[in-house]
Amino acid sequence: MPQNHTNKEIPRSRVERAIRRRDASGLVVLAALGLTWNDAGRHLAAAAKKDGRGNGRDVVRLAQKYKGAKYKWGGASPKGFDCSGFAWYVYKKATGTDISRGVEEQWRHGRSVGRGKWRPGDLVFFENTFERGLSHVGIYISKDNFIHAENEKTGVVISSLESDYYSKHYAGARRLL
Repeated sequence: MPQNHTNKEIPRSRVERAIRRRDASGLVVLAALGLTWNDAGRHLAAAAKKDGRGNGRDVVRLAQKYKGAKYKWGGASPKGFDCSGFAWYVYKKATGTDISRGVEEQWRHGRSVGRGKWRPGDLVFFENTFERGLSHVGIYISKDNFIHAENEKTGVVISSLESDYYSKHYAGARRLL
């Protein structure tokens, strides 16, 4: 590609020239507004959040509003939740994302997170709780705590990932946001 007097490549195609003009125009607008590229990124992130795509803290904040809610097998509303129904409902309301209703289906979303590398809003999974295989899910809060629809006796509660029971049955975590 030819170069100009500053040794920068000169775009040849009409598309390349249009892209350069667009980028230059964007810089002029940002400069006129007194913004930098980083400022623009923050504004885009804020706009995305307003579009209904929340973050992990939004997920946790909403989940905690349902602490004490009743447990209902197959439930996915504030009238009663099971574990996957609780995770599904909270994610749908906080982020607009449909993460499916079953524990195994929810396991297929996002990317794997190593033990102890959890962030607020990560889904934490457990196996061999009431049945063989993946059988329980909760939402990580912070400091080894997670919120989940535990059972008929306790409903939606906060538990420790380091408790004997949950530590023994821990299967992994997934990051969706």
